[in-house]
Amino acid sequence: MIAPQRMQHVSSGGLALLVHGLLLLGLMFGVSWKNPPHLPIEADIWTDLPEMPRTAAPPEFAPRPEPLPEPTPVVAPAPAQEISAQIALEKLEKKRLEDQRRLEVTQAELQQKLDKKLAEEKRVEAVRLVERQRVEKERLDKERADKERADKEKRDQSRRQIDQELARQMREELDAESSQLRAIENRASVGKQSRVVQDFQERIRAKIKSALVLPQNLRGNAEVAYKVSLLPNGEVLRVTLVGTSGQPLYDSAVERAIFKASPLPLPSDRGTAAQFRDDLILKFRPSDDAVGLH
Repeated sequence: MIAPQRMQHVSSGGLALLVHGLLLLGLMFGVSWKNPPHLPIEADIWTDLPEMPRTAAPPEFAPRPEPLPEPTPVVAPAPAQEISAQIALEKLEKKRLEDQRRLEVTQAELQQKLDKKLAEEKRVEAVRLVERQRVEKERLDKERADKERADKEKRDQSRRQIDQELARQMREELDAESSQLRAIENRASVGKQSRVVQDFQERIRAKIKSALVLPQNLRGNAEVAYKVSLLPNGEVLRVTLVGTSGQPLYDSAVERAIFKASPLPLPSDRGTAAQFRDDLILKFRPSDDAVGLH
């Protein structure tokens, strides 16, 4: 818009200057053409004024003469310089009008292009605004989803910690109860096992005593001890003398009785039976034929 307006001002000013110049030139030519040439002047000198002729007074009621018609002014033909100046002025005016129309058309086209450009920029800006709003909405939705997910993870983690703590407490309580139960069971088992051991000690003692044949002429009450190794079914595998009574006949009689009483009775429980199979110590005295487990 600035360049066309500047061109319009420049062209209008130039045209105005040109028209004024042509008018001034035409006036100068016109004035010089109308001035007559300088001729010598002649004058008559009168000493007295001539007498005016006397005329009769008009009658009182004489009709007045009608006024003569005014002469029609004769228009002098315009000089050739004025006609040329007028033609030039008309051409300049016509050119100015054409330039003004072209300028107005150009301004209208420029305004139309500018309006179209502004409308396109507004449309692009509206599209960008919608896109920015969409991106901002997606960002806010993502932040909201991330926050909800983080909150859910925190809640889940807190719930897992609570569940783990409850599970740990339950395990500790169960372990404590299990320990108490095992202790009770162990005490019961020990008491039961002790009763079982005592019962089978009596059985082993009775079976060996039933197979023992005492030699004659025994002296004193010295004790003899044997270490006996048994198979899982109670069969006697080995008999080792670990303490003599000082009477070989008595020691030999006890050894024979142990082998003769094989298999020795054992508990059905493997743990309890293992106490009889491993390192079973049998002790005998001539006075009471005692049997001991160590």
